[in-house]
Amino acid sequence: MKRVCIRKGKVFLLLFLGFALIFRALPMETMKVGLYPLFREVQYRIIAYRTRDFGVRETEHFIIKYQTKDDEVLDLIAEASERYYDDVSRLLDYYPKKKTIVIVYDDPAKLMKNTNLRQGKPPMGVYYASTVQILSPRLWVPENEDMREIFLNEGPMVHEFAHLLVDDLAKGNYPLWFTEGVALYQEYIHTGYEWGKDLEFEGAPYTISQMTENFHQLDEMLAYKRSFEMMKHMVETYGPDGLNKVLRALGRGENFSDVHREVFGKEIETIYGK
Repeated sequence: MKRVCIRKGKVFLLLFLGFALIFRALPMETMKVGLYPLFREVQYRIIAYRTRDFGVRETEHFIIKYQTKDDEVLDLIAEASERYYDDVSRLLDYYPKKKTIVIVYDDPAKLMKNTNLRQGKPPMGVYYASTVQILSPRLWVPENEDMREIFLNEGPMVHEFAHLLVDDLAKGNYPLWFTEGVALYQEYIHTGYEWGKDLEFEGAPYTISQMTENFHQLDEMLAYKRSFEMMKHMVETYGPDGLNKVLRALGRGENFSDVHREVFGKEIETIYGK
């Protein structure tokens, strides 16, 4: 089995390199969306191999893979996944054709390794390679608090599933702040959780240029807050149809700024507010 998987991995790598040579003369965005599904499939197969010994539970729209069976946790994850599936999908007018893989870890180090996170505190959840990967809530919900209540309203399922939908639609052709904004806005309208509600900027909020070019160099909490604020302003001003037109145009390989100009008839800086 191991030899077969390695051989398949080499085939995908050769295909990826071959497509890269074909597409390299095309615009960057076109090349990205052309190669991205193949690249994501390679990542997905690696994750599938690394979690091949995990247990499996299926719901109507999700396949939950787990390390150590914990029925209370698995029931809770299944409940949260299905509770928000329709709402999150409806906003973007997109329902995945296949069941979404959710991988539950009892070991934070494995989550970090399988999602290529090399440093920092392990997150509650990560979207990576067409999968939603989360830490068991037993690792981060205090024992004296209601695990179900916290996981349903503050857990990672809405956020990471929203990332998956954006990635499916736009095929990787978006800045990080944009997908974070969509995910944070989905949390806000479906669970009531508002990121950074009490945070204040010292001086002017980050500009779109700063957010696009230097997201990882900005204050993380404020960068996420700004992502949420910009997406909230855009959707509540122009409606979800505008967002959905942008996502689908990005998925066709169009330039991010050009798409906004075409959809809204305005420069991007005026669309997301001050």
